[in-house]
Amino acid sequence: MRARTVLTRLATVGLLSAAAAVLPAAAAQAAPTGCTTYANLGTGYATCTGGTGEVRVVIHCVSVWGDETVRSGPFVPVGQTSAVSCPSSTWSLQPDPWYVTRG
Repeated sequence: MRARTVLTRLATVGLLSAAAAVLPAAAAQAAPTGCTTYANLGTGYATCTGGTGEVRVVIHCVSVWGDETVRSGPFVPVGQTSAVSCPSSTWSLQPDPWYVTRG
């Protein structure tokens, strides 16, 4: 009886392995597409119109004293807008915003 149990388990593992090799993998998710950025009064914006995943806006700000900082908005789903602003009105956004996607 013991040998029969071992053989049954080996056969089951073999069948599962064969099924995994033959069955198609799940469809991969499409990265965000149709992504655009724009800026208005020291705030950068990014949005994507297609695919799946998330997008975030990234901006480079320069102060009137020459200080620099990089700021990132939150990751948001496709179809929503990520926004982030420079620290204050004495800072300007240089050059244009860009975006980062994930998923």
